Amino acid sequence: MVDSTTKRDLDTDIRVSVLETQVTSINVNLEKLEQKIDENYATLHHRISDMRDDLHKDIETKHDKVIEKLDAQNKASTEQHKAIAEKITTIEKWRWMIMGGAAVVGYVLAHLKLEKLF
Repeated sequence: MVDSTTKRDLDTDIRVSVLETQVTSINVNLEKLEQKIDENYATLHHRISDMRDDLHKDIETKHDKVIEKLDAQNKASTEQHKAIAEKITTIEKWRWMIMGGAAVVGYVLAHLKLEKLF
């Protein structure tokens, strides 16, 4: 019986030793995996930050371009409005001159004796 107990103890010791080796190997692999995960997380975080910065820069650039175009459009529109206002002012002056002239001609015709002319 001693042999059988000793054999079991030896088998148990061997199994425990194998399990300890496996646990050690698992721990090493787990540490490597954790390190790789940390590296991947850092890389991913860096890429996301870069993409956010690039996106922000693109949006800012496009915003500036839109503002420039709006300012140019506003300037062109203002110039057009000024030109149209000047034309309207000129037309109104002529209108009042013609109306004044028509009033004078009407007054003269009303007070003129047409029988004496013919």
